[in-house]
This record gives sequence, C-alpha cells and structure tokens, in this order.
Amino acid sequence: HPILNRILMLDQVADERSREHQRRSTSAAAIVGVLIAFLMLEYHLLVEHRVPWDLIAVIYAMGLTKVALMRWYHFKN
Repeated sequence: HPILNRILMLDQVADERSREHQRRSTSAAAIVGVLIAFLMLEYHLLVEHRVPWDLIAVIYAMGLTKVALMRWYHFKN
C-alpha cells in the first residue's frame, strides 16, 4: 500500500537495495570485461605474435578510469 510504504520508508530501502545491486553488477561486468580483454591480448601476443595496441589502449583506459573514480569518490566523501 503506498501510504504504508511511505510511513515505513520501504520505497527508500528497496531503492537503495536496487542501487547497490546495480553497482555490484556493473563492477562485476567491468572486471569480466577487463579479464576477457586481457585474455585476448595474451592470445594475440602468444599465438599470433603481434601486439594489439587497440586492446592495450582499452585495458589501460578501463584501469585508469577505475583508479580515477576511486580517488574522486574518496576525496569527495
């Protein structure tokens, strides 16, 4: 019931919980993306004997973004 939810603040709890699930799933997806990019990099280096600069750029961009945002949130809070 909407009035009961407002009194008990259940909407806010559910909203915070869903945001936490979204944050965790996004973080997990980013980690899996970096691992796949790293495995592709290893494949190109070891099997094809070539340096895929595009994959290296993607891995560094993801890593730098993660570190920059961690520092930003640390100093902002």
